[in-house]
Amino acid sequence: MENDINTEPSKKLKIFFWIILGAFSVFFAEVVSCSDMFPFFNAWGLVVIFPLYTLHILVFSYIVFNYGKPRLYTLFIAGAIFGMYEAYITKVLWNPPWGEPFFSLAGIAAVTTIVLVLFWHPFMSFIIPLFVGENILTNSREIANGLPNRIKQLFNSKKKSYVLIISLPLLFGVVQSGNSPSPIHSLSSGLSTTAVLVLLAYLWRNRTKGKKYDIQSLLPNKREFLALLSLLIVMYVFMGIYLRPEALPGLLPQLIIWLMYMGLFILLGFSLRKSRKMTVSHVINSPIKFSCKLFVILSLLFTVSSAASKFMLGSFGGIIFLLTVWVIGGIIGISILFLSIRDLFRKGDYNEKTS
Repeated sequence: MENDINTEPSKKLKIFFWIILGAFSVFFAEVVSCSDMFPFFNAWGLVVIFPLYTLHILVFSYIVFNYGKPRLYTLFIAGAIFGMYEAYITKVLWNPPWGEPFFSLAGIAAVTTIVLVLFWHPFMSFIIPLFVGENILTNSREIANGLPNRIKQLFNSKKKSYVLIISLPLLFGVVQSGNSPSPIHSLSSGLSTTAVLVLLAYLWRNRTKGKKYDIQSLLPNKREFLALLSLLIVMYVFMGIYLRPEALPGLLPQLIIWLMYMGLFILLGFSLRKSRKMTVSHVINSPIKFSCKLFVILSLLFTVSSAASKFMLGSFGGIIFLLTVWVIGGIIGISILFLSIRDLFRKGDYNEKTS
């Protein structure tokens, strides 16, 4: 069959892509963190978690791709706004359900907010699922090409690319093991959830039958975006009212969250405007073919890493989780926020448009 990147995908095919993209977001955000080890196999995961992540990733992807370019810093800020759902929906930014916050500032769980809003959700719920989805399911590489040149250099050789790609599922497995109840839970979670992702990817490849689409053609159009945004707003209102209403704080903590929203939206607006005026200075030609076979291998690496880490580290894995996610992740999040703000005032790894 002719391979025509200009062919418009059907509505059913786009919805199928949205489902897979949402599944990637749920996996990296919920399964890797062990917040929900089996989100694809329980009612809460299918009725609440999956729609919540899918709507978020589609809405913010549309905004980034249609009003700017998917540069790292722009994606990061959009992902941070994504993570702000942990305020009014889950109430975690005010009152974490696992106990008193380590450090509270004016009613805000400061450390929790830094880690979730500036690290976990921008990368695990948004950037990484988009990167994986684009590389496995499409022929475009816009997200990879939107990385700073120093990071893109890691993809210049096959050896560096393989080291990076293999290291990530191993690291994710270690992270999951920190909260996993047992090696059996890690094994069953890894095998079952990655099997769902592999099956979806296989069905996608089989359904497209050689036709390849760019990621933007598969994302929502304006009318679809407005419909998805409306559904997301309904989820915010409904879950904001009925999910943990007793955890909703007083006026000051809510005012701080609104100020955070305002600050992030302002940053996103400036970042989108800058990205529209810039062109990619160095295009990646990845030396690795992201095949279904490679996807299976990476899935098995994650599963084995999680089960083996839990077996060997036991309760010590919780300390590793604390260091990697809560300490290193927090530092990374604050650093990327600083770089995102600095990027607005300087030329980055892109070239200004000449026309």
